[in-house]
Amino acid sequence: MGNCLKPLKEQPPPPSISLKPLIINPESNDGGGFRTIYQGYINETTFAPSRTGIAVSVMECYQDNTRDIQDWKEEVKSLGSISHPNLAKLLGYCCEENRSFLVFEYFHKGSLDRHIFGKEGEALPWEIRVKIAIGAAQSIAFLHSVKNTALYRELRMYNILLDEHYNTKLFYLVSNKLCLLEESITTAFIGKTEYVAPEYVISGHLGMKSDVYTFGVILFEILTGLKASDGKKNENLQSLHVWTKPFLSDQIIDPRLGNDYPVNAATQMGKLIKRCIKLDTSKRPSMQQVLDRLSDIAEIKD
Repeated sequence: MGNCLKPLKEQPPPPSISLKPLIINPESNDGGGFRTIYQGYINETTFAPSRTGIAVSVMECYQDNTRDIQDWKEEVKSLGSISHPNLAKLLGYCCEENRSFLVFEYFHKGSLDRHIFGKEGEALPWEIRVKIAIGAAQSIAFLHSVKNTALYRELRMYNILLDEHYNTKLFYLVSNKLCLLEESITTAFIGKTEYVAPEYVISGHLGMKSDVYTFGVILFEILTGLKASDGKKNENLQSLHVWTKPFLSDQIIDPRLGNDYPVNAATQMGKLIKRCIKLDTSKRPSMQQVLDRLSDIAEIKD
């Protein structure tokens, strides 16, 4: 991937071609900033903007005027060197003056949150939910193995993107320096906390087990169809591992699934979530262990 990454034609699209928003990050106050990904087309031979051709996902980057564009290009190449079937594939880039764009493969089904929280019509079947969870776990376990560091803000429901076959494509930027977001990012405790591991709130410490906690939150949302930030369900503002306990103990599944799911598999999923969101980091599994358990759960048919 790294050796074949090329700059796209550095020219603005014709006036008749408009980019329409494909994915809009709704959590603009969680410390991750605001990000919009657009749908567009490029010519498969020249890579120039086109009315037809290859469908792509385009993200505009807001550049710091003090940064050298060559440094930015080097970071793009670093991003392009990381390849995995469950990571969003970077196809190329385009830059002019203080505007630049990253061009990724097209995400036909959009982001996972749009499906789980009922914005995309029919509910995802149990098998598809488990498939997506496994794909996300594979991408995180891979990044942990090559980067040996926490993903933190990259690991969000809206950053789990889906192709036409519901294959997971985690949207991952090596560095926030690639794209300045519309809100400043600091290392302090910021904004909504539902995805934030308790050790970060207490001490500011982040590790790969912090990603396991965050992934446990995402699994909870996939299983129940509830938002971890749902104030109506958590009126007393209890910590996540406390207020979700009744849902996991009683196996409360997304009601849109009806009875069309394997009860034993759902029970095992609930147990895995409990392990992921334990307060003690030493009692949480590694992402590889999470992946292995999800693979086992996928085989349970009763």
